Amino acid sequence: MTMDKAQPFSAPSATVLVVDDNKDAVDIISRLLAQHGLNALRAYSGQECLELVRSCTVDVIVLDVMMPGMDGLEVCRHLKQDASTPPIILLTAKDDMTTRSAGMSLGASEFLVKPVNPHVLIACIHTLLLTR
Repeated sequence: MTMDKAQPFSAPSATVLVVDDNKDAVDIISRLLAQHGLNALRAYSGQECLELVRSCTVDVIVLDVMMPGMDGLEVCRHLKQDASTPPIILLTAKDDMTTRSAGMSLGASEFLVKPVNPHVLIACIHTLLLTR
């Protein structure tokens, strides 16, 4: 399967929660998800993410690490207290072993570095949806 053109995902009801304090980043990723037949929910803070996960069905979370207030690692810590938490893909501009190991120890499924390759992000999301 090539990803040169937008290919709808086989489960159009899949919902991905995109969390980043950067509105442009959320918009870009949300449009990419829509091009691939995925529904996007948007959150601009850690607290908003936690509220949406409690109130909506979410299949995968794409979560920025560096956010003001509650950062992505703290959000991940809160989310992973619930066994039914969906898989989490952490995104960060800071690719260091400390951040990476902290994210993985908190139960993140994937760790991608910004600027994220759109093909890699979609492939990760598809893999997580298929293995859930």
